[in-house]
Amino acid sequence: MSLRFRRSMKIAPGLRLNFSKSALGLSFGVPGARVSINTRGEIYGSTGIPGTGLYNVERTSLKALKGRRKKAVPGELIQQIAPPKLFEPRNKKALFRALKEGNIEALEKVAAKFPEISYICDALIFPRLLMGSSTDVKGLSAKAEALWKRKSDLENNPLFFEYAKGFEVTLIVAPGVSIPMQYGVIALGLSYIELLQLDKRYEEALAVAETLPANQATALAVCENELQLARWKDVLETTEEIENIDEATALLLIYRAIALRESGLPDAAIETLRLARSSKKRHEDVLNKALYERALTYKSLGKATQARKDLEKIMATDSDFPGVTDLLKNF
Repeated sequence: MSLRFRRSMKIAPGLRLNFSKSALGLSFGVPGARVSINTRGEIYGSTGIPGTGLYNVERTSLKALKGRRKKAVPGELIQQIAPPKLFEPRNKKALFRALKEGNIEALEKVAAKFPEISYICDALIFPRLLMGSSTDVKGLSAKAEALWKRKSDLENNPLFFEYAKGFEVTLIVAPGVSIPMQYGVIALGLSYIELLQLDKRYEEALAVAETLPANQATALAVCENELQLARWKDVLETTEEIENIDEATALLLIYRAIALRESGLPDAAIETLRLARSSKKRHEDVLNKALYERALTYKSLGKATQARKDLEKIMATDSDFPGVTDLLKNF
C-alpha cells in the first residue's frame, strides 16, 4: 500500500504552506474542515471529526474544470464510473443516481425502496457520516460494527466493489502517518478500528485488525492496540526485524522501543529510538514522537538532563506536542 506524506509550515492562523517533491500549495480552514490548492491545479477538500483521525478527502482538478461549460455537480463521483446499461437492474440504476446526487438522504431512499441492497447503501453512507459534523463516536462505532458483520457480503458483492470506487478516504492511522486509499472493506475495517480505539475497546479493535490483510497500516493498528493492552511480548514479535524505510516503519520502531522499555530493557529502547530517528526525512510528528518516548526512557533511568534536552528539542519545532509541557513541569 502506498503512503503519501506532505510537509507544511504555518504562515498565518488557519493558513499553511504545503510543499512536496512535485508541488507547492496552500491550505486553509479549521480543525475538521480544510481546503488545499497546489501548483498542479489540484484542489483538495478535507472534512472529518477533529481528534479522531477519521477524514474524507475529495479532489478536484482546475485543469479538468477549465473549459467545462457545465459546473461540476456537488457530490459527483471522484472517479468516473460508467452509468448502468439499459437492461441492468433497477436497484443499480437507482443507486447510481443517488451517488451522483451525492447526499445521505438520496441513499436512504434507495435503501428503503430496495431492501436487498440496503446494506450496500449503508456502507456507502458511512464515509459521508464520517465527513459530517457528528462527534457521536459510539453511534458511528455501532454503524461500523453492523457493517463489519456483513463484511463477507460486501466483499463478494460486485455492486459494492464497483460503486465504492467513487470514494477516496484518507485515514490518519497514527501521528505523522496518513494513508489515502480507495474506499472499500479494508478502509471500513481501519475506520472501525479507530472508532473502537476512541471508545477504549482495544480487545475488539485488535481482533478486527488481525482479520485485515497484512500491511503497514494493519501492523500499526495491531501494535497500537497491543500497547494499550500492555502486551509487550506481542509488540516485540509484531515489530521483529523492522527497518526504518519510511514513516510507518519508523513509527513501528518507536512502538518496539516502548515495549522494550516497559519490558525492563531501557538501553535497548534508547538504541531502537535512535534507529527510529536515523533519517531526518521522516515526518516531524514521527521524529518528535521518538524524542518524547526517549525522554520518558531517560526519565525512567534517572537521567533528567538528557530527558529535558529531548523535550526542549520537541518544543523548538512543536510547542503543542501532547504531553511535553506537562512532562517538563516535572523537572
